[in-house]
Amino acid sequence: MRYQDLPMSEAAELRLALTESLPTVDQAGNADMRDPAFTFVPPSHAKALDVDSSVVEGIRGSGKSFWWEHLASDAHRSYIESAYPDVRLGSSFDAVQAFGAQSISTQAPSQDVLTALLKTYSARAIWRAVLAHCAGFGSPFPASAKWVERVKWVVEQPEEFDELLRVKDAQLDTNGRTLVVLFDALDRLADEWTTIRPLARALLQLALDVRSTRRIRFKVFLRPDMLQDKEIIGFPDASKLLARKAELRWQRADLYALMFQCVGNAPHGGVAFRQLTTEATDQAFTLVNNAWILPRALRSDEKLQERLFERLAGSAMASGPSGYKRGKPYTWLVNHLLDGLGQVSPRSYSEAIRHAAQHTPSDAQTALHFRAIQVGVQAASKIRVNEVTTEDYPWIEFVMQPLRGKLTVPCAADDFEQLWVKNHTIEQLKEQLAQSSLGVKLPPQSLNRGSTGLLDDLQALGLIERLRDQRIQVPDVYRLGFGFGRRGGVKPLK
Repeated sequence: MRYQDLPMSEAAELRLALTESLPTVDQAGNADMRDPAFTFVPPSHAKALDVDSSVVEGIRGSGKSFWWEHLASDAHRSYIESAYPDVRLGSSFDAVQAFGAQSISTQAPSQDVLTALLKTYSARAIWRAVLAHCAGFGSPFPASAKWVERVKWVVEQPEEFDELLRVKDAQLDTNGRTLVVLFDALDRLADEWTTIRPLARALLQLALDVRSTRRIRFKVFLRPDMLQDKEIIGFPDASKLLARKAELRWQRADLYALMFQCVGNAPHGGVAFRQLTTEATDQAFTLVNNAWILPRALRSDEKLQERLFERLAGSAMASGPSGYKRGKPYTWLVNHLLDGLGQVSPRSYSEAIRHAAQHTPSDAQTALHFRAIQVGVQAASKIRVNEVTTEDYPWIEFVMQPLRGKLTVPCAADDFEQLWVKNHTIEQLKEQLAQSSLGVKLPPQSLNRGSTGLLDDLQALGLIERLRDQRIQVPDVYRLGFGFGRRGGVKPLK
């Protein structure tokens, strides 16, 4: 059955709800600390939230900083307990934020302080001092002193450290509590990757060490590239730690469930959306502790989700009888946000939806117009490209710039190589890296193998895909922002 057009006023109200309620993009990487009602926990994230998961892996925008922030919030943990009992988060633990995306923390040294400390002390000693401080070690640990004095004490009093750790662990066990120390944004530990690596390695080593305690755990949020770096994970028994690694992955149903949960609690349009949900799916939101909770069926049943999204965005990505050949909005949107590793970040998805709502004509009879959804994907691609080239891997912009507007994908690997040779890209990149002008960011690990190695690095990061015939494809979430063409595809940004 074809969807029915929404009344004009209701469509405008729902557009406002979509614009206002979805998570906003924070280029600084800080978490968006909002009312607990806007929190959705995908079923697959249950392991990541478990206190025994010491390492949590996630691509940019997947929720690492979100959970670093929200796990330390009593209000959000209480909400998750009531709204998502299957997660089994539990209330018998205390979470302390150590190093993270914030610029200043009382629980861990800042980047500048870390750099100064490393001139005298080992990375391991620094993190042991952070553990002592976050755990609230009593006397004689100098809890109120400066970091340099705390680290010095840890180095000079190793037996006292071990005894205070044992005492703290016993106290926690007696009280039935677990202490979880949270770490995030490890790419900001220092201004040079040669400094980041030993700090990150020592932190993971200590995370493994504290697993020998009963009631103290580290939870470290990392990007996949850091867990692929042998200089970070190349320590004895690292496999024991990584075997328990959890991943923040978002399936299509998770992304739509996140949107529905947020829109259902929107201050403007939330009522209209909840009514539309019941009308379209025979499922109803429930009110729990002042938060509207998405029906369980709409968290995973893609047929029900598509039925509801069709009421918002129509049934085809074009008008007229031929529109169905272009795809359905429900599947089209996510398919065009997938990276080469088959992942979509909720940040990219939310930004695409928000832009679509903002660019849908005011006289449209649906909350989202298919052309506006295409604009939304373009906007999400621009943001994604800016993230990876400005904040994560500046060298990617350097190697992509000579290709802008000159390639239509899929194409042969030789097409990439010819343009790089013509522009002396690889030679210039090596010179830039030798001068450390690209700073803190992780350089391409296979550059010594020339263009083949560079393509391998881009593939490992999800920026390109190799098809069965070995041609190179670039996912739309990057293709549009980098200005590559594709026959019949969404037009790239200029």
